[in-house]
Amino acid sequence: MNLRKLVSVLLGGVVAGTILVSSTTTAERTIAQTPMEAAKEYLDAYVAKDLDGMMFYSKDTNYLDEKSREEGYREDLKTNPTSSYEIVESKQINSNEVELSVIFTYADQAYNQSPPLPFKVFKSEDSWKVLVEPLEVNMQTGEVKKGTPRYMVGTLN
Repeated sequence: MNLRKLVSVLLGGVVAGTILVSSTTTAERTIAQTPMEAAKEYLDAYVAKDLDGMMFYSKDTNYLDEKSREEGYREDLKTNPTSSYEIVESKQINSNEVELSVIFTYADQAYNQSPPLPFKVFKSEDSWKVLVEPLEVNMQTGEVKKGTPRYMVGTLN
């Protein structure tokens, strides 16, 4: 009888421990209530290589659908050298849009940081999202200009 009771207590402890671990490791996403909250959540997810966070806090015009976006992010994250970021400028455009300039710092690259990169944060239904748009960045000159969406690369003549 004592052996059965001990086994029951041990199994109960294992189950409780598993529930505790899974509940603390599953990050719950909260809806961004402010533009800066959305920007920080997205950028933190980008630096942390958190695919789910990046998907949740952004809209990306480089992709036609969520499946191709997820696949593209997954590929990009394999070689993401970003170690940190700094939001260097924030400009309110209207009540539904904010423009940001963000400098990324890179680990183990020939260049240490990016030039200021433009991002927009916009009101989307009941939350804020970061709009990720295609950019062409010349790391030597610091020139940043509008790029071609990934889904169109290779389709142009």
